[in-house]
Amino acid sequence: MVDKKTIAKNIGANLKKLREGKDLSMQALANLADVEKSQIVRIENGQVDAKVSSLYLLAQALEVDVKEFFREIN
Repeated sequence: MVDKKTIAKNIGANLKKLREGKDLSMQALANLADVEKSQIVRIENGQVDAKVSSLYLLAQALEVDVKEFFREIN
């Protein structure tokens, strides 16, 4: 079974990969998603158990399905 910390790190890594793939800075994504940049920093660093609502807003801003955050990192 996967623990919460591993899930948070995986979500963060996927968020960072998607954000960088769109050539967006953290601040640009924060502006698009209407979330605080500090929240993006914490999510990308795996420091928080991100809220579904935050992930939904970030997915909309990145124009991806929210399930993209849950892909396994190899």
